[in-house]
Amino acid sequence: MRYESTNPKVATVSARGVIRAKAKGSCYVYAYVQNGVAKRVKVTVK
Repeated sequence: MRYESTNPKVATVSARGVIRAKAKGSCYVYAYVQNGVAKRVKVTVK
C-alpha cells in the first residue's frame, strides 16, 4: 500500500498510513494498492 496527501502543509501521512495534522485546513489522503484501486479520505484540521 502507498499513501499520499493532496496538501502536505495541512496533513501528512506516513508510509504506514498514520496521518499527522500540520495546519488548519482540509485535504484528501489517498490510499493506493497494487491492483490499481485507490480510496480517498477527507481530512479536516480545525
